[in-house]
Amino acid sequence: MMKHNNFLFMSSVIFSLIIIHSSIQYSIADTGVVSVDSNDINYDINNGNIESIFLDPDIFELIIAMNTQADGTVEIIIPRDLLDAKFELSDDVFFVLVDGFETDYVESESDSSSRTLVIPFFNGDSVIEIIGTHVLNPFISSPEIKIPDWIKNNAGWWSTNLIEDADFVSGIQYLIKEGIMTIPQTPSGQSMQQDIPSWIKNNAGWWADGLIEDADFVSGIQYLITNGIMHV
Repeated sequence: MMKHNNFLFMSSVIFSLIIIHSSIQYSIADTGVVSVDSNDINYDINNGNIESIFLDPDIFELIIAMNTQADGTVEIIIPRDLLDAKFELSDDVFFVLVDGFETDYVESESDSSSRTLVIPFFNGDSVIEIIGTHVLNPFISSPEIKIPDWIKNNAGWWSTNLIEDADFVSGIQYLIKEGIMTIPQTPSGQSMQQDIPSWIKNNAGWWADGLIEDADFVSGIQYLITNGIMHV
């Protein structure tokens, strides 16, 4: 009986050591601060490390490049002066992509100066994109954007599925190429993904109703160009 109890005790000790060893080997945390356009971004990542954080003001997007060793989470504090998501005067949700796939997140804290997001990722994921509606962009001025008023009708019809995605995209392409619609210079990209994210269609509907500015609508168009969904 004593030998059996000793065996159970030793088994328990060995199991505990395995758990501790596994935690030491695979649970990797990285905490730090990155300055982006004079704004400090605090982050805390489990099972990975941050390579870089930078802002793409053309498409209202904060991009996080990272190395991951296992499934984990990134907690990031985003200054509102740098990037925010608004609908009229109220906070709206961010659109978050992890390696190109839309991902749910938790907003753990919010105040007048910043918003804190907790974003999950899988082992091997390397890029997180956080897309908002308002961004710090000292390089874009309003004269760079020219949109005929009647396009709002098309945007409204598209947002309610009265116009197909392909028809709306080809129409906007034509207007930009012919100089009828002017947007800031945007680099073209290539992507295997041809689906239009839902936030872009939502933006089009809100813009058509006068709830968001021209620049907010244009950010969606620039996203389509940058990601190779629209070619101009």
